[in-house]
Amino acid sequence: MQFLVNLLSKIGVFVLFLLLEGVAVFLMFTQGGYHKGAIGEKMMSVDGYVSGKIAKVSHFFDLPEENEALAQENALLRQSLKNLQSSPAQGISLKDSTLLYPFKYFPAQVVDYSLRKRDNYFLINKGAADGIKEDMAVLSLDGLVGVVFSTSKHYALVLSILHSKTNIKAKVKNLDYFGIIQWPGEDHRILELTEIPKYLNVKVGDTVVTAGASAVYPEGELIGRVSKLSPNPQTGDYNIEVTTFNDLARVKNVYVVEDLERPDIQQAKAKEEELANGTE
Repeated sequence: MQFLVNLLSKIGVFVLFLLLEGVAVFLMFTQGGYHKGAIGEKMMSVDGYVSGKIAKVSHFFDLPEENEALAQENALLRQSLKNLQSSPAQGISLKDSTLLYPFKYFPAQVVDYSLRKRDNYFLINKGAADGIKEDMAVLSLDGLVGVVFSTSKHYALVLSILHSKTNIKAKVKNLDYFGIIQWPGEDHRILELTEIPKYLNVKVGDTVVTAGASAVYPEGELIGRVSKLSPNPQTGDYNIEVTTFNDLARVKNVYVVEDLERPDIQQAKAKEEELANGTE
């Protein structure tokens, strides 16, 4: 019993000390302007730090949604920019953009690719359920990527411009004459433009763009710059080495392009073939 009394007496003194300290801190915080401000400032700093960390964590988890929203917005802006470039008309609304520039852009991301093979492909995270179809062009902000080869519900396989079967109608910017651009099969940054006559004023450093003479690639999309000119002794044309603007080893975000006039073009071509074959 005596032991318990001694223990309570010792603990009681300690508890009383803590109680008095608590009262002192409370009075200092509530009554003293300086101490109140100092302690309040410290608490606010701690709260701000913690809130900032929480916000960063929340932002990290929100990034996929934010990136998707930004990609959608960029696609719309890209489409409207092309619209403005194709016509000087004033007062054109975004919803009327397809009247002047009949292409629609779908943002997507590269999830896999090959680069060192003779025939290379990209895999993107948008498919038939997102409106992606075969033969749609695929671009990045820096230029050509390829063309959609096949689709599943949520993915699409893209035939890269680094492929033996790739033949793209291209031209030197501001020259109304197009040739064929292909990948020679070596450096992934080097393409070759052929069927360009030597009498044209082509110079090293000129920009090469899509010719638009097909239902796949829009006209004027960037490809690269002329890096070397070599005459072809057999044809009398230039063999033009083109260094691409696009580094396909670094491409992450792309745009799939739908030609809204493609059905009409295909119908017209089918009619032309019928006439050529003598059928009605």
